[in-house]
Amino acid sequence: MDVWRITVAALRRWYVLLPLLALTGVAVITAGNGVAPEYEAHTSAMITPARVEAAVPNPYGELDSANAALGIVLDSAESRRAIQQQGLDAAYEIGAESRSALFQIASRADDPEIAERTGAAVLELARQELATRQTEAGLNEAARYSLAVLEPPAVVSTVQTGKTRVQAVVGVLGAGLSLLVAVLFDDIVGLVRRFRSNRTRSRAATTTSAAPWDGVSSTRAAPWDGVISPTDLAAPSRTPGHHQSAAPGRGIVHVSRTTDPNEPPADGAPEPSDAEHADQAGYEVSRRS
Repeated sequence: MDVWRITVAALRRWYVLLPLLALTGVAVITAGNGVAPEYEAHTSAMITPARVEAAVPNPYGELDSANAALGIVLDSAESRRAIQQQGLDAAYEIGAESRSALFQIASRADDPEIAERTGAAVLELARQELATRQTEAGLNEAARYSLAVLEPPAVVSTVQTGKTRVQAVVGVLGAGLSLLVAVLFDDIVGLVRRFRSNRTRSRAATTTSAAPWDGVSSTRAAPWDGVISPTDLAAPSRTPGHHQSAAPGRGIVHVSRTTDPNEPPADGAPEPSDAEHADQAGYEVSRRS
């Protein structure tokens, strides 16, 4: 079935399609209201240099290298697992700028408090990573890189991505099913109508069909029994040689037939005798009512 036939079927069965689309709209609104919005919290931090010159090399190297290394550590599966074990949302993102000591943390959760707490936990994980690795390298506290929070975790926006996604899925599925039901209903109605039409034609053909011919013509005239009907009386015969007359008041009809003696016989017929000529001169048939 092509697009044109589907469109025509949908328009023809609009009384089926429109209610289904209305139900789809209600389902979209209901599904959207059932999805809680997500809250996104942002925080920014910076890696600060050491206050004194270190006697041993820093394991992170320069500040920009320390920023890139810290971003890799915080984005690892182990770090996300540690955040999730605290009952927080591990769906956070780390944005470390190239050749810079700045990085941002974007955390998202269904609860605004959880989103802020997730950002704070990631910052604490970054502090622990810096302190642990530099302590293992033998650097004292004054010679270590430290972490300075530029923007504390705070909810900055409400995200409706999940709600919009669910509504889109429900709407597409509902519209598709509505169109499918309308087209199937149109096909079923068409099949029923064709079935009824064929059955009606079959019955009409059976009723009007003639019986098989038995070799005898149904239009063959019955032999004349010598009785003339009133219809024959009303219409006098136009055949030459035949004369009809009715006796008034007696119900007797006289039918006479005269033969021209000069009329030649039919081909192959014998010549009539004088007695036959006398018999054919006239005869009378009477019927008493």
